[in-house]
Amino acid sequence: MWKDLYKNTAMIGSLPHTSGETALALLDKYPLSIPTWPQLPKRSFKESMIPQSSEGFPGIKVDEANKKIWVQRDDSLLDEMTQFYENVIEEKTDSFALSPDYALGFHAFCEQFQKKGRLPIAKGQVTGPFTFGLGMNDNEGKAVWFDEQYRDVVIKGLLMKALWQIQKLSQVADKVVIFFDEPIFSALGTPGYLGIGDEDVIATLNELVEGCHANNAAVGIHCCGNMDWGLLAKTDIDIIAFDAYGYGEKVALYPEALTSYLKRGGILGWGLVPTLDSETLHKETETGIRKVYTDLLNLFVQKGISESTLTTQIIVTPSCGMGTLSKDEAELVLKYLSGYK
Repeated sequence: MWKDLYKNTAMIGSLPHTSGETALALLDKYPLSIPTWPQLPKRSFKESMIPQSSEGFPGIKVDEANKKIWVQRDDSLLDEMTQFYENVIEEKTDSFALSPDYALGFHAFCEQFQKKGRLPIAKGQVTGPFTFGLGMNDNEGKAVWFDEQYRDVVIKGLLMKALWQIQKLSQVADKVVIFFDEPIFSALGTPGYLGIGDEDVIATLNELVEGCHANNAAVGIHCCGNMDWGLLAKTDIDIIAFDAYGYGEKVALYPEALTSYLKRGGILGWGLVPTLDSETLHKETETGIRKVYTDLLNLFVQKGISESTLTTQIIVTPSCGMGTLSKDEAELVLKYLSGYK
């Protein structure tokens, strides 16, 4: 379905800049084949992963000065929930827009390409429902994911966020890819998350995929830690993006599931350029990164996965976002990434 995505480069999302202009200037200097709008978490707490996707959700309160966000359970919540579901049912995606206050890079990106001309493809990103729902507490300190009603709000609200992005990015690009970022997946199965079963993950992700596919967008999932990669391979996701630099050997433990996933046209997003700590990035070289790729490719092949499939159905990315790096370090990451052929 998405063979034109094969053998491309893309960014996971965040950059360390505080202005859209400087972030886009860096991306222009090191162009990627799938342009991605930049998240700017150092600019504002509102651009952090969970707050950025929270606009339009009922009960949300943000204390920017103290860097806190929560769902307030008070007398107004019911009315806000009612309005929320009316917006969902009537598909009022503008009610779930990313405002410039929460996503300056998104608006700068769209404005740039409205002036420069259409793109063949563009990538957007939304906080994943598990990371959002398990990372967002109510005023009693309880994760909203464990409230069945608000869990439904999270899933439907984030889908509407994705659809709004798809509509806006479609104004500047012929095709759109949306990633749902799920760092929390690396914690599933630990004592605090034992109530979340495989069937919950599959059903939730497939609901998001179905909605995005209906709007002609491809869908990726990114997890920067280790997880049950065979579980993701059972979903309808188009792209599984993983930290190949740090966890590639762990991903290779699921050869049968990955083979089935690749046979149906799935794509693997290899996070080959390290971003999780400065020391690792600075000691690395382009030759070293290519060795990581070659060694992992050989390991996959030894496990019985087709080399031709692996080298075709691939997107190369940083291992994670670059929002915690310095500007010089982010430039180094993009320099390595843009050199991939």
